[in-house]
Amino acid sequence: MLTKLLMTPSGWALDRFMVRWFGVSPLSKAFARANGLKDQGRYLLLVVKGRKSGKSRSAALSYFEIDGRLLVVGSKGGAPTDPAWVTNLRANPDAVIYVNRKPRRVTARIAAGAERASLWQKLTADAPTYAGFQQGIAREIPLVIFE
Repeated sequence: MLTKLLMTPSGWALDRFMVRWFGVSPLSKAFARANGLKDQGRYLLLVVKGRKSGKSRSAALSYFEIDGRLLVVGSKGGAPTDPAWVTNLRANPDAVIYVNRKPRRVTARIAAGAERASLWQKLTADAPTYAGFQQGIAREIPLVIFE
């Protein structure tokens, strides 16, 4: 019931507000609980320019710190296409992230090759759900590093 309510435009707006100001994602917690997953508990708000509209677009995302790098995973829950925010970052890698209420201007890049393989191994050891997502789809799930 709660997950269904949070999966509305109003619920997404509430989730983005909660992540920006309190670092808590009610939607992610409800999704994790409903699917028997471990909630990572670390969230950021990403604000990026829309590739077509040029308008600011935001997304509340789980983040990880691996080898001193802050990264997010473009899994879209194991969907066959990348999330819109990944496509927007590919078109314009300049963004703002909010971590613990603090805004940071960042440049995003997609990890590739040996770097991605190393990060993926460490990520999936900590959050094995992503390995399951990857097994079910043909696309390579992007790992986005913020610098």
